[in-house]
Amino acid sequence: MVNHGEGHDRETRVRVLDAAARLFAERGFNHVSIRDICKEANSNVASVNYHFGDKLGLYRELISTVAESMNDAKNQAFEAGEGGAPEERLRAYIRRFLQQLLSPDLGKNCWLDKLIAREMSEPTAALDLIIEKGIKPAGERLNKLVSEVMGLPVADPRVVLGGTNIQALCLWYRNTRTVAERMIPGLQYTPEVVDGLAEVVASFSLAGLAAMARQPMGAEVFVPAESAAGKG
Repeated sequence: MVNHGEGHDRETRVRVLDAAARLFAERGFNHVSIRDICKEANSNVASVNYHFGDKLGLYRELISTVAESMNDAKNQAFEAGEGGAPEERLRAYIRRFLQQLLSPDLGKNCWLDKLIAREMSEPTAALDLIIEKGIKPAGERLNKLVSEVMGLPVADPRVVLGGTNIQALCLWYRNTRTVAERMIPGLQYTPEVVDGLAEVVASFSLAGLAAMARQPMGAEVFVPAESAAGKG
């Protein structure tokens, strides 16, 4: 026997989540009300309270979904080079990560990127979810790989900085994509172009990691100059 009530509940829940995702991505958490979401989802306020407790509960569920999606994508990038030497695994990770970042299908989930950007610029209590579930696990995995490439302990500041800069290089191409497409008429991020960019980033990164491994660096690199001066 089909429970039509449960089916209706699921349908309402999905509509509310979809509407909330669009509105939160466009306006940010503080500029969207439950009534706005319900109007967009063609539902009532009680449905939000029933499924999510309150607006923050709804928002946290969306952020959690975004964080899990981020982590899943990065895990796929790591798996691209499984079984190879550390340098080849890093090259494979960079290539796959850039393919994800510059994919022509990225626009289908544009709300996801907008939601992350909103949360980063206007942080709420849900920011820790992105850090703990979407950024930290993959960051630790990348640092482990970088430590193998450099032949240094994972906690070495050079390893941490190396991993951070690799991520920054990859994200730079995504974040400047719109500008690049306007400055270079006809530019298209075809698989060949993306693979070429990945090779540049990988070669640059590997050379940089090798140079950093030869140069001593202490934990004070993470301490603001004024703090270090105050301790002297």
